[in-house]
Amino acid sequence: MSQRICPISKNEINALVIIHTSAFADFFLTKLGKRFLRVYYSSVLSHPEGILLGCYDENRLIGFCAATINSNGFNKRLIISHFFDFAIEAFILLFTNIKALKRLYLNLSKSDSMNTDEGKYAELLSIGVDKACQGRGVGKLLLIELEEEVKRRGAKKLSLTTDFHHNEQALVFYRSMGYRVFYDFTSYPDREMFRLIKSLN
Repeated sequence: MSQRICPISKNEINALVIIHTSAFADFFLTKLGKRFLRVYYSSVLSHPEGILLGCYDENRLIGFCAATINSNGFNKRLIISHFFDFAIEAFILLFTNIKALKRLYLNLSKSDSMNTDEGKYAELLSIGVDKACQGRGVGKLLLIELEEEVKRRGAKKLSLTTDFHHNEQALVFYRSMGYRVFYDFTSYPDREMFRLIKSLN
């Protein structure tokens, strides 16, 4: 399989959402629906602090990663800069999934380390691989290229969050890539998480 990593274009957002939905079937963002995911990833793509990379086999998208060069308050800035699009999604959730809307608000408004983490690092927001292509090193290729892109943009550290419990495979992978536990925290409602971080040389 010939793989290449390059920035994702706007016309690939639907393909990205399909991969996200399959790879993260039980995740909160997925439960907000494909419309919301399209708005979210399109907003990351167009935001000056956003990074959206894809892994392609021939011309088919088989994996992606989304990130920001500036973690501190990024999601809030993302919503403000695309307020109308997110307002429409919030209005829809108000009538279709009000519990999800509440959870979204609480997660966005909560600091994950008692206000001691200033977020002075880039952050991997999401990384997903087509289920048919998992186990072929796609995630590793994406993460390596993301680290290079982050360095090109001047950041010295890259962070990510992942589940605390029942997540040994992901933790082993990230540790093998040089990531270390920065701290643990609890997101709404009671999801225990690790924040990992890596210094980029």
